[in-house]
Amino acid sequence: MWINSVDLAVMHWLSQFTAMSAPFNQIVHYISGSNLFKGLPIIGMLWYFWFSDADPKSDTRRVIIGTLISCVVAVLIARTANNIGPYQPRPFANAVLAYHEFIGLPVPESQALYIWSSFPSDHATLFFSLATGIFLISRRAGCLLYLYVLVFIALPRVYLGLHYPSDIVAGAILGIACVALAVRGSARKLYEARSMALLARYPALFQTALFIASTEIGVLFGDVRLLVEGIVKYFPR
Repeated sequence: MWINSVDLAVMHWLSQFTAMSAPFNQIVHYISGSNLFKGLPIIGMLWYFWFSDADPKSDTRRVIIGTLISCVVAVLIARTANNIGPYQPRPFANAVLAYHEFIGLPVPESQALYIWSSFPSDHATLFFSLATGIFLISRRAGCLLYLYVLVFIALPRVYLGLHYPSDIVAGAILGIACVALAVRGSARKLYEARSMALLARYPALFQTALFIASTEIGVLFGDVRLLVEGIVKYFPR
């Protein structure tokens, strides 16, 4: 476990607001857990650009495919770092930090929040990687999306004590780097020719599969994780 002075300063500064307004806390809590504010707008924007530039010679669809592939890789790297790196308890569960009550909110009950290391943030990894894909297609839309991810996804998680600022920064760097590498140079050769050939040969099937995959990505593989947890729970040992 490590704590740096910047993380401590930010968490202590935010703690002065946690007992001021129950409605505000509830709104932040809702935004933090709502796919309506997290994955849906971002995945929707990806599909907007997918359909607005259907020219087979265009680079837009190649960038989107590369973004979706690389964001999954980035999240896998983040989860691996969570599991094999030094354990970092989330701010609300860290004994080094004084506990601050969030008025109007129950104490987090999910055991995963107490067991999983907070570093790096997989939310930041995923959504900053998706924002990077949009940025490579449209600078204006990408900048707006970076701001959106910061305000509606990253900051609520810091305010609620789910992550430190350094968790967010590390996740953002990881997500941005994975997409930047995946859509350029030799890395594209690993998926570009095959994916574009499948799109040309089976357009309806390929786009349906891509839609399903992007939906799961947008909800952080929630249904997949529930399925895996169910299988593990009931699988005979």
